[in-house]
Amino acid sequence: MAFLGVKELLKLQEAKKVIEPFNPQRVKNGAYELSLGKEVYLTDSKTGKVETLDENSNRQVDLNPGQFALLLTKEKVSIPKDRIAFISIKAGEKLKGLVNVSGFHVDPGFNDHLLFSVYNAGPSTIVLNTGEPYFPIWFAEMKPELSEEEAYNDNNDHFKKLDHIPPKYIEFLKRGELTSPKALLDKITSVEQTLSEKIIKSDEKKERNDWLYKILIGLLIAIALKVGWDWVAYDRGFADGRKSKESTQEVITEMRKTLTDKVIVQKIDSILANEIKNDTIKKAK
Repeated sequence: MAFLGVKELLKLQEAKKVIEPFNPQRVKNGAYELSLGKEVYLTDSKTGKVETLDENSNRQVDLNPGQFALLLTKEKVSIPKDRIAFISIKAGEKLKGLVNVSGFHVDPGFNDHLLFSVYNAGPSTIVLNTGEPYFPIWFAEMKPELSEEEAYNDNNDHFKKLDHIPPKYIEFLKRGELTSPKALLDKITSVEQTLSEKIIKSDEKKERNDWLYKILIGLLIAIALKVGWDWVAYDRGFADGRKSKESTQEVITEMRKTLTDKVIVQKIDSILANEIKNDTIKKAK
């Protein structure tokens, strides 16, 4: 099996119109560079529908990291039964992380637009523009030529039905949750952030509790000291009051004794004075 060179490809195009529309300047390195057509579907589309592009107002599509896309070629290819084609994505887009997951060959007898299923395995958004060449196609000989039954034919379920992106392929991509590395990374980052916030809140709560415990212990110590101090003061005041009371009682007792002695002396003096007075009267008689 030999691949066709540039001259053989141009001859094949002139004889059998294998690519329509055809631009001779797109023939490079033995391949023809197919371009992005008018329809794309993105798995993270907000509308969930096919997006229609045109070369004037809406010609750009953004394929985000971890997302799939269905891309329809602008050109229609017609593979003769004695040829087989091989397709790929240009190296510039591959280096950005764009991966072709839809297959790498076109069957003999195929006659339609090509539908690429691609995946962005890179870290950044990949921007594609309608009308730009992204998909090289090579032709090789198929010997002997395949029969009508052996080649791609009407028995294939999407034969001559790729003027638009078939809804059934969109439904396949909509089923279930798309667990891409980017989505997993976002979930891991979200969990880490939530866990970090919980740890920070837990540390803050622990710190607040430690301060509350310290304040409570300080209050208990202050109350204990106050009660102890008041008890000592009360005991001392009680003792001082008792002593004061005893001293007062002693003073009162002493005063009472002194007053009693004075009264007795006054009575004695009174009796003596009366006696003297009576004796004087008797002597005068």
